[in-house]
Amino acid sequence: MIKFSITKFYYGTNAKVFDLNNASLIIKLVNYRIKRLFPSSSIIVPFENWTCSEIHPFIHLHADNVKDKITYLECLKKLYYPRLKKHTYAMGIQARNKSRSINIYSKSDEIEFRADNKPSSISFQDLSINNIENVIRFEYQLKKHSVKYHFKNNRKVKDVLRKDFCQNILLSVIEDIGLDNSFLYKQEIINRIKKEFSKIKARNLIEFVIDFNKKPEDFINAKYPKKTQTNYLRILKEKNINYVFLPNKVSKKIDFTNFEEPTKSTLQFSLFKILLIIALLKFCNIPQKKYYIKPVALTSVFTAEAYYYEDGGG
Repeated sequence: MIKFSITKFYYGTNAKVFDLNNASLIIKLVNYRIKRLFPSSSIIVPFENWTCSEIHPFIHLHADNVKDKITYLECLKKLYYPRLKKHTYAMGIQARNKSRSINIYSKSDEIEFRADNKPSSISFQDLSINNIENVIRFEYQLKKHSVKYHFKNNRKVKDVLRKDFCQNILLSVIEDIGLDNSFLYKQEIINRIKKEFSKIKARNLIEFVIDFNKKPEDFINAKYPKKTQTNYLRILKEKNINYVFLPNKVSKKIDFTNFEEPTKSTLQFSLFKILLIIALLKFCNIPQKKYYIKPVALTSVFTAEAYYYEDGGG
């Protein structure tokens, strides 16, 4: 079995997201490398016809700042992952069984952890990535049994290496764990429950939601039988209510079903904030460093088409 990472192959790091609209380029490059390695061989199957035994699609979700990123990671740790065993870590979550795994974590912290504990696994490209500190990586690993069961004969590279194919896989698991319903604030959830249910049922659901968010797992399991928990979670999901509430105010809510890159207006607003800070410094007559704002184009489908950084790319 050959393990192959498109982003590492193309960028030298998996900290970037590759635009699968350009998948044909990857196929051409790999076939070219194969011919270079085996120039006289005519029996090697072209890369596009290789059969995939595992698929690991992922997206990068962009929080507005590090504080928001941490808040969302705390929410994701509380989420229920059906048919998967959940493991939580300081800056991430893994929910898995024998055939599939969901990994959600802070990408910048993962790079820093590898740099501290396994420096040989770090590339120059890993360390040169900008605009990564607010990124939450959502990765869904489908292993051999799961891939074969779900996709049967449609497992060749040319079938799998498509934007719509990978997005559909990710959207399916996002809906399965309820992330298609946005995280709300506590009072927003309470108001939604009161609106959707009768007084008695609403009271019970509100009590459960508050306990679920505030109390440890042992307390919840002692107070609510597993069947009751499952029933409450199902009822809330049917009404498109996310039972995990945001513990802190966030600057911008994340839509986990939006795989498109941020709009230009968002980027322009970010630039506006930078210029506003500079203007305030001038107004206060505080000496400041001169900044050169340079736009840099990116090709990724899930990240902004341009971003801004200080002179020198620091």
